[in-house]
Amino acid sequence: MKRRADPADVPGYIRSYVMPDTPWDRIASGHPASVLTLRLLPVILLAATVPLAFAVPGMRPYADYTLVFLPAFTALVNGPVATAVATLAVAAIVGAGDEALGLLPYPQSAWSDLPPIIAVGVVCTVLAWVRNRIVMRLLDMTLVAEAVQGAILPELPPTVGGLRVAVAYKTHDGSPGLLGGDFYDVQETDAGIRAVVGDVQGHGLSTVHLTEALLGTFRERALDDPDLATLAARLERRVRLHNRGRGEWEQSFATAVLIEITPRHDTIRVVLCGHPAPLLVRGAAEPIPARPTPPLGLTDFGLQSTEVREAALMPGDVIVAFTDGIVEGRNAAGQTFPLVSMVNAHIASGLRDPERLQDRLKDDFKRGGFLRTDDLTILIIEVPGPSR
Repeated sequence: MKRRADPADVPGYIRSYVMPDTPWDRIASGHPASVLTLRLLPVILLAATVPLAFAVPGMRPYADYTLVFLPAFTALVNGPVATAVATLAVAAIVGAGDEALGLLPYPQSAWSDLPPIIAVGVVCTVLAWVRNRIVMRLLDMTLVAEAVQGAILPELPPTVGGLRVAVAYKTHDGSPGLLGGDFYDVQETDAGIRAVVGDVQGHGLSTVHLTEALLGTFRERALDDPDLATLAARLERRVRLHNRGRGEWEQSFATAVLIEITPRHDTIRVVLCGHPAPLLVRGAAEPIPARPTPPLGLTDFGLQSTEVREAALMPGDVIVAFTDGIVEGRNAAGQTFPLVSMVNAHIASGLRDPERLQDRLKDDFKRGGFLRTDDLTILIIEVPGPSR
């Protein structure tokens, strides 16, 4: 038996959906509570207007409108079963009118009013059934797309090679999917732990294609390439292959930071390909001062060769790699998100656990009213052991 895709099967941590702030946004985004309210509106209107028609004669014209439009209104916000029930309810009320069965003093209806009401109700029921079939088909396609996107960026385990790891990932506001231009991964290799955080230019389907290609190249070559410079060259070649045959204005590029932590967790090596430098947090957060090369796909415009920056690690050190989506987020006052000061504040309070730290940073971003105009990624790695 074919099993319908379940939204619970899709990793929830990667979802770009957030609780909308205003009631209208909740309705437009399909928030469950708002959807339930919409579905109950026909019942609420019927219960509010028809009883008043018996007590207040002036309300009878409004109650007439409710009866006439109830099947169509129900079909807009409910399925075929509810629409059919609404049609039968209207037919019963009209049939009980004073000029039909004569059971009720309202409405002033006759048997001749029933055929058009039933005909309209049947049409509305059929349309609601067709609409539901289309919606369920789109839902199935969406869940399959989400599962594929979740496979491209799977959930990272809490520890990789003895290092504690956590990631926060959000696509830009208004993104229709779960996967955007940002990408990340952490792999355990013979050379140690290798990680990548990157950002592909753009947000379209071509961007997603290049994101998947770069992640695939990293996952394969990180296991065998002898150093980060060689790995960066592999990623550069992947972008060039992606751009082959494309016009000048169709070319893509990507920024990336490559990180390698030796098996003994005592040294970190970094290569910057047009990307912001990661933070090394000990007593305070400081960027690892590596000389950046041009973004992947644009290395022909650079004059220097790839530089691998090396720094010593100590037990308890924390590495924070990120994309520019977080540091470029602005609040209503036009201020950008102060990532370094926020990290320092949490580290000073004794918070070093990667999972809790990324949760706090996300809360800081949301409470500060900062808006995302780009994808956002934060990858946090903690070296085990007490901090010195």
